[in-house]
Amino acid sequence: MATERRSWKPDWRRMDCLADCGELVKRARHSWVEIGGTRSGSWLIGTRVDVGRAFADPLPPPDEEQLFMLGTAHRSCIATAVALLRERRAQLTDDLTVMNIEPITGHHAHENWLPAPPGRCPFCSDPEGQLTDEDIYPKWLVREMKQHGVRSTDPQRRRISWPTTPVCQHCNNTWMSTLENDVKDVLIPMFHQVRSLDEYAQGRLALWAAKMAVILDAAGGNIVPHRAGQRLEIHRQPHDGMRVWITAYHDASPLALVSRPIYMPGKDPRDELLGLCVTFSVVKVAFQVFIPFLDGDLAPLEDFHGSVLQIWPTTCSVLDWPPPFRFDQTSIQALAARINDNREDVTMEVNLSAAERVSRAPSEGPG
Repeated sequence: MATERRSWKPDWRRMDCLADCGELVKRARHSWVEIGGTRSGSWLIGTRVDVGRAFADPLPPPDEEQLFMLGTAHRSCIATAVALLRERRAQLTDDLTVMNIEPITGHHAHENWLPAPPGRCPFCSDPEGQLTDEDIYPKWLVREMKQHGVRSTDPQRRRISWPTTPVCQHCNNTWMSTLENDVKDVLIPMFHQVRSLDEYAQGRLALWAAKMAVILDAAGGNIVPHRAGQRLEIHRQPHDGMRVWITAYHDASPLALVSRPIYMPGKDPRDELLGLCVTFSVVKVAFQVFIPFLDGDLAPLEDFHGSVLQIWPTTCSVLDWPPPFRFDQTSIQALAARINDNREDVTMEVNLSAAERVSRAPSEGPG
């Protein structure tokens, strides 16, 4: 019955989908939209369609009907939810929250094709979000690195000072926290076992790697457009144009990082940036993330004898892990150089070691 459904609240965590798909909308996990408008469905508006974008019927809204927050829907259910609302067949609660439409002024506008300005979260659009210091390497990963022998290089300090970067409290405690829990269960077994990675596991690893690339850039060069991080928060997956790969890694130093800005062809330092390629390792897995700033296609890339596996967009429903060969801190430079702008001479002729293969673990799924 309609009265049994959850009523929309600003701090909701789980809501019934307006499309009546049978699955709850989980704020910290799913990609979702909030839909408001008239109870009759004669005028509707939806937020979080994309960065700085909403859908709405022609303005202004009708004066003769009150506007309400009608509820939420999974992104994949938008069309069905709108159709049900138009036909007055959507199940709505009796105690809907009144909604007001406020114009967006230039004071609140942000040029999201630029990097996030100082004091702003790189993942969300809230200009007043309360910032916290986010550990670039999460605590569960730090514990793994310590088990693999990572120690402080300063003889006067036994405790390692791990780097942080500002992220808003909301992002940190919601979708990013959920993502860390999901990835932990996929990634840690990859340090030790032969396994299969299904599309679910590939998707969670790809989102985590893309999130890491944005955080690593925010803590360093800060050249990634704000919209790239915002799209991760809204869509809960790498956006169109992003590419993510994984490969095996083994070195006494489990952390490697190479960040390469990609420019338009030419030698002028003022040339336009085309994108950023971030290659990094964590213990025995290395990731490569390409974040495009402009639309375009990548040329065919060296895959090092099938050892670099694409996980976004997925090209294979199941991947076998580990691949045939692994990289180390020296050879990973060649991996990082395979996406380049020809501004410098690069070499990709390296000697790779065979990847270790031990006992097999089952593939990861959503459970």
